[in-house]
Amino acid sequence: MNRGIIITLIVIALAAGSGVYGYRNYQQNKEREQAARRESFEKFEKERLARDAQKKAETEAEARRLADAKTAADAKAAAEEQERLRIAQAEAETRRLQAEKEALDAAEVLKKLALEKQKAVAEARVELERREKAAAEAEAARVNALNEIARVEREKKAAADREEARLAALKRQQELEATEAIKAPVITRAIYPSDYKRRQHYYLEVEMKNSENAKPPTRPKPAGQTTTP
Repeated sequence: MNRGIIITLIVIALAAGSGVYGYRNYQQNKEREQAARRESFEKFEKERLARDAQKKAETEAEARRLADAKTAADAKAAAEEQERLRIAQAEAETRRLQAEKEALDAAEVLKKLALEKQKAVAEARVELERREKAAAEAEAARVNALNEIARVEREKKAAADREEARLAALKRQQELEATEAIKAPVITRAIYPSDYKRRQHYYLEVEMKNSENAKPPTRPKPAGQTTTP
């Protein structure tokens, strides 16, 4: 066989063996690197998962803490709200009772004022009636007094008229009496013996006739006069 060819074949064989070895070494290195990367990734993933789990646990713990705190706060707020509502209801009940009491007091005051008003109106009506009655009585008394004054004045005038008429009649009568007295005869007494038994009776009769002649005649009564002055 040709020596060159053999050398070529040997070189090719060596190159092929070297390539196979290199390829195999490359594959081994590659596998080792991939294994290292997988191991590193798995380690990183485990650490990440551990961190995530821890973070999740911490988050859940914080959430539970916050939930517990919120529950406690809500319970406290509910208790405070319930207490506030209880105080507000108590205050509202107190105000309601106070309002009812004030309403009753106001109603009592209004009732009292109404009674006082009715009493005042009744008293005013009675006072008005009393004043009207007193005014009517005073007016009647005034009218009666005026009528009485008028009556007295009329009676005074009538009495004055009667007195004037009486005085005039008396004057005329006196004048008439004076005239008749001058004209009336006077009976003289005759002288009889002292032993005449009827002498005293005769004297008495003469004196009576003279007195009768001297007496003025009966005067006519003036109109309206009931008694002889």
